[in-house]
Amino acid sequence: MPGSEVDYSVRDHTAWLIMNRPDVLNALSKGMFRNLEAGLRNASKDPDAHCIAFKGAGRAFSAGLDIREVSGFTSRKEAREFVYDLVMPFWKRFFNCDKPVLSVVDGPAYGAGAEIALASDIVVASTRSTFAFSGGRVGALCCISAGFGQETIIGRKVVEMNLTGNAIGPEEARSMGLVNYVEDDAGLEDRVEKVLGEIRHVSPISNSCFKRIRRSTMSASVLDIAHRELLRAITSPDFEKGAAAFAEKVRPEYYG
Repeated sequence: MPGSEVDYSVRDHTAWLIMNRPDVLNALSKGMFRNLEAGLRNASKDPDAHCIAFKGAGRAFSAGLDIREVSGFTSRKEAREFVYDLVMPFWKRFFNCDKPVLSVVDGPAYGAGAEIALASDIVVASTRSTFAFSGGRVGALCCISAGFGQETIIGRKVVEMNLTGNAIGPEEARSMGLVNYVEDDAGLEDRVEKVLGEIRHVSPISNSCFKRIRRSTMSASVLDIAHRELLRAITSPDFEKGAAAFAEKVRPEYYG
């Protein structure tokens, strides 16, 4: 996808989707959701792509929703189009993918960025990575983690992370099931290549069947509710207040 906000390439039977807005920590814009969905569609159909890998350009995986863009909607109709024409199609494509999905997290993965890691089959993180379901800090919502997080993350941590917005480091993320491997800079690429190489020794039909069985546990109705509540959040006065505070780099006051 030349010139897009997502770099797409296939190397060694892996389709790489690199989020490429490093100046804003790869915040997820309308264009990124559109291009990520297109990349997943291309990779799913490409017989040469046995795996799919997400990565962020620069010093972050993704900071989550582009708050400046999302807070600029002029009407509820425009916000609804964003949720149902861009965000929801991306997640439907993600969950319907039959191929193994890997996330390589090197730096912050916040909000919807953390949710991409959460929804991936395998996550390899650097020692400088941090994770936060931080949508509520700006009056938005991490709707995927609310709907599907407890399948992946042990205990009640996904609830705490959403209700507080607090970030965690890579070792804690590994201990609770969000991350598979934590590596320093020198070992990150080697670990990724090792995991991808091991996947290539497993039958693609077997992996496809496994993904379909796993997908059957995910209710379509929960996905519908998740996006309905995302729309409710980003069209609320709380989001206006949170987005304004974000722009001013101060903490919003929701209760006073």
